[in-house]
Amino acid sequence: MRTPATAAFLFLFLGWAGCQVHDPSVTVDMLREDDAPASESWETTMMIMEEGLNRLHMRAHHMARFETPDSTWMVLSGRDDETDRVRVVLFGTEGDTSAVVTAQRIVWHERTRRFVARGDVRAEAGEERSLRSEHLAWMERTARIGTPGFATIRTPTETLSGYGLDADENLTDFTLARVTGTVLIPDE
Repeated sequence: MRTPATAAFLFLFLGWAGCQVHDPSVTVDMLREDDAPASESWETTMMIMEEGLNRLHMRAHHMARFETPDSTWMVLSGRDDETDRVRVVLFGTEGDTSAVVTAQRIVWHERTRRFVARGDVRAEAGEERSLRSEHLAWMERTARIGTPGFATIRTPTETLSGYGLDADENLTDFTLARVTGTVLIPDE
């Protein structure tokens, strides 16, 4: 049997339990994850020109742009690993094509103007010169490419493999460490 005091206590308890401090309404910033891109686009083409000449063209199936207070970068990826990869065309100082790089994924760092390519990286340069690696970095400021890991360079007269590649964009001037390979020596 309930007494009036018990009923009053139960009423106060239920009333208090039903009252809650409500959070302010949810904002877009609250919903956005910390690691979510600031923007995304599909079938993207990015071009960089310098003094009226082409310097770099990038084409990718997907591009995600990330921003932090101290840097901005883009992650570019292809639709699949074999047929639709990220493609970058590098242009020399005269506006001519110096190399074409394809990879599964490329990260473009805006402030430093460099990209890092990863995943079955292939570079084709003039005069039947090519490069294969799993990782490749390109710096616009120095017009050099490199990788700390393993790389193979093919030219008309040699196939060289090694570590610690440092090369110009045309793959004509390069260094490798712990080199193995074959060199064709012309008959005299």
